[in-house]
Amino acid sequence: MRTIEVYGVSNDLIKTYIERPKVDNLFIDGLVKNKHIIIYGASKQGKTSLTNKHLSENQYIKVNCSPTSTTLDIYNSIVRQLNVEILESIEKTYTVGGETKIGFLAKIKIPFFAEGDASSEVTAKADLSRLKSYKTVNYNLALAQDLSELLRDTNFKNRIILENFHYLSEEVQRQLSIDLRIFEDYNILFIVLGIWRERNRLAQFNGDLQDRLIEIPVEPWEKEDLKKIVEIGYPLLNVKFDDVVDYIIDSCFDSVGVFQEICKESCIIAGIDSSSEYLYKIKREDVDNAIEKKLQDYSSRHNRCLEAFIEQKAKSSQETPLYIPYYFVTVLLREDFENITEGLKRRFLQEKIKEIHHRPDDVRASDMGYFLKNLIASQINKNISPPIFDFDNSTNSIKIIDSTFYFYLKNSDRREILENLIPPEGI
Repeated sequence: MRTIEVYGVSNDLIKTYIERPKVDNLFIDGLVKNKHIIIYGASKQGKTSLTNKHLSENQYIKVNCSPTSTTLDIYNSIVRQLNVEILESIEKTYTVGGETKIGFLAKIKIPFFAEGDASSEVTAKADLSRLKSYKTVNYNLALAQDLSELLRDTNFKNRIILENFHYLSEEVQRQLSIDLRIFEDYNILFIVLGIWRERNRLAQFNGDLQDRLIEIPVEPWEKEDLKKIVEIGYPLLNVKFDDVVDYIIDSCFDSVGVFQEICKESCIIAGIDSSSEYLYKIKREDVDNAIEKKLQDYSSRHNRCLEAFIEQKAKSSQETPLYIPYYFVTVLLREDFENITEGLKRRFLQEKIKEIHHRPDDVRASDMGYFLKNLIASQINKNISPPIFDFDNSTNSIKIIDSTFYFYLKNSDRREILENLIPPEGI
């Protein structure tokens, strides 16, 4: 067995996946109770692995969301993955409550089985008493109700997975949150995967979803959970981590993704690319070299992300921006690591920024509000993927949602990072 099949971060289910009752049982409960399921947490914390573990490919269809995706794009993707034929389609605008919307009118050919019908198409394996027929129906695929009726007519029983829900604009997230209530009425059930750390994210857009969802946070990862991973990996690779597992856990800051990557790199550095003929015990030196390797990998990405994040251009020659992103990163890199892990409160952050800002009197609460409201969108627009920061409304604080960023901050020289960041012009 290859090391990369046992340890590491992968889109495929790795061999050291462990089931955690508080997470896996809740997911299974959501499947049994026929509820929408929301899986959330920082990046690389096991959201996709959870669905891969408990659902086979023939039990779901998946839509990967992007920053430019609309609800219509998502619904069209769902239809394309069904066993239907679109005979005609036309994009059409219509007005709802004075607001102009874009619809996608489609004439769709749907297969079904009916009792003896002379015009039916007989398939090779069909029972002569049940012949395959078709009916043609018109749908507006921009409407959740029309899509629900189409899915019902095709006898659709699977789940629909929306991957990377956090990439969608706030407007699209809000519309989907409203539509999820409609889909529930037709027993069309979704699994939503997103990178955030607050409960009730979708219920904030549509209060009617409260108590109609099963929300599953994939964090935190307990120390004993991480130890089980290397216990499972031991007989697969004939490699033991007994002497260093606590050291690795202390280095990864509860990130299963970082933990998996350090285990993988430790094996590879030790020359274990596949199952070892003889028992090998990972040494502290192997782990230190693995940590240095991952730090280099993460540093190159995060340095570029921070440079992109602080970049801000004036909208006109008469305007001089406040450069809040730059000052936020400055405060972050100077702050105690313990405070960072707890989350930086909005008021505390504003006060810290005013202390070092070149125009402190101009830093108002409304400026901070605008910065926080657009925190995810601004990162996505700057191709920071996955996003690093998110604003948690429930705790009124900024939290890190890229699990590798803690590792990067803890193991890097933050003063050097700050010195290498080029301040915007005018500061």
